[in-house]
This record gives sequence, structure tokens and C-alpha cells, in this order.
Amino acid sequence: METAEYARLAEYEDWYWWYRAQRRALVEAVGRLRLPPGARVLDAGCGSGRNLRTLAEDFPVLAFGFDRSDEAARLWNGDTDVRRGLASINELPYDDEQFEVVVSADVLCCEEVRVEAAMAEMVRVLRPNGHLVLLVPAYQWLLSSHDAAVHCVRRFSRGQLRQLLTGSGLCVERIRFLFGLFFPVIAMTRVTRKSAGDAPRSDLRPLPRWLNEGLYAAACAEQSLGRRLPWPFGTTLLAVARKEAG
Repeated sequence: METAEYARLAEYEDWYWWYRAQRRALVEAVGRLRLPPGARVLDAGCGSGRNLRTLAEDFPVLAFGFDRSDEAARLWNGDTDVRRGLASINELPYDDEQFEVVVSADVLCCEEVRVEAAMAEMVRVLRPNGHLVLLVPAYQWLLSSHDAAVHCVRRFSRGQLRQLLTGSGLCVERIRFLFGLFFPVIAMTRVTRKSAGDAPRSDLRPLPRWLNEGLYAAACAEQSLGRRLPWPFGTTLLAVARKEAG
């Protein structure tokens, strides 16, 4: 990720509708696992640590996280209820079978990541019957100047993500799209910006409070609807997969 984007991320992720909606989906997915008190949860590529902090606040778990970037580490606020460090997802500094859950949001898409190595490492540190919860961007043709700014070089189809999970020895429990309601507008914006040859810059822009809250409410409604009637498309894929015992 470009250095300037870390500062922008820290500025936006507490209040911006898209980050709040994505975090809500992640927290809900972890909540459905019904973790026992003291379960160990790892955020692989935690960035500024906002998702990790929410998991530690919402569940009685031991929260761990890491990121490879010094810029990300400068944003950590010194919370004592989470354990963070500098590391690469390609080579995790943890022993085998340490965690009940590994979560990772928008990390496998990054150019610094060796996808097969990263998947093998996340599976390695999962305990038997532990779960991997992934968020990845969807559709390679949606790559744009936003992706260039955050060093995203790959986006995934649903089939590719399923194959990646099963090929890593995991049992897929569910894969679903997020932000399907917003997909037409986002897709049109990305394609237009790409054809215009825009310089690398994320899509984050200031929004009026009423618009930001309205978009967040719409995203929450979309997620609720998507649990009963899954969207056939979206800008993000959420996957939950289990490491089978034995």
C-alpha cells in the first residue's frame, strides 16, 4: 500500500460506510462460529488494527495480529488487550495449530503476497476444526487506480476462491458476495477511471454525514437480505472455511 494510503485508511475506517459495513460482515461471520471464552483469533495482515480491536471488544477471545508494514505499525494505539507484531503473511512467526480462527481482510490481493504460501501458513497455524474467514476483492476486471494505490494486483472470482480454499485442504462452509447492491455504480466508476488512465489513488472521499449514514444503512440491509437470498455478484467475497481434524 502507498504510504499516504495508510494515513487515509486510519482517518476513514472508523466512520466511513464501506469500512463499517465490511467490518460488520466480518464480525458477524466470526460471531456465528460461537467461539468459547479464551479462543485465540489471529488477524493476518491487520493493517491499522481496527478490525482486530473490534474482535477483541466484541468477543471474549485472545486477539493476535500482525502486518508487514512499519507504516501500519505506527498506527497501532498500544491497546493492551491485543497482541501485534511485524511479520509477513508468507512466513508466519507462530507454531503449528495455535489459533481457533484466522481472519484476513483484503490481504491475499496484495502484490507482496505469495498466495499459495500465505494460504499454507494460515492453514498451518489453525487448530483442527478451526476456521479461516477471508475477505477478498471480486473480479479481476475491476482492477483500477484504486487497486494500484493499495497495491492490489489480483481480484478473485467465486470459483477461484473456492478452488484456492479446497486446494489448501479446507472444507468450504460458505462463500458469498458483499456490496451487490452497490455493484453497478462501483463497477461503472472503476471502469471509467481505468479507461481515463487515472493516477493511483484510492476511492476514499469525504462524504456528507447524511449520505455516509444512508449508505451504511443500505449496506446493512443488503447484508441482511443476502443471508436469505445470496447476491449473484458484488465487489467483495466473504468466505468461511474449516480445517478438518485428522
